[in-house]
Amino acid sequence: MAENKELEQVIPNKYELKLKGKVREVKFGNLALAKIERKYGSVTNFKALQKDMESKPMDTLPWLLSICIKDKSDIGESVDDMLMALDDSDILISDISELLGEAMNSAMSRINGDGKKKAEKVTV
Repeated sequence: MAENKELEQVIPNKYELKLKGKVREVKFGNLALAKIERKYGSVTNFKALQKDMESKPMDTLPWLLSICIKDKSDIGESVDDMLMALDDSDILISDISELLGEAMNSAMSRINGDGKKKAEKVTV
């Protein structure tokens, strides 16, 4: 069992969502962090993000999903487009909240150094 725990620390978590009949990767990575920084002024301003998630979940959660989803080719760019895609796929906003929470926690543990995958150092 100890080997499995060590293996989990090496293999990055993969998050997927079936949206509009297509399996899509959800990745809370550098682009998502940059977009959070642009909107909230800092990548560490998670209190403001959390407040928006609680007070305006129907705007904030679809926006957050849209900055984390890899393939949005047939969805559109607006929050309303994402909400329509979720409706078309019978996905509840509470399910999105749970998925995004897991993806964000996984990414933040990697950023904070507890994590699974680190950039390789290249020397020239």
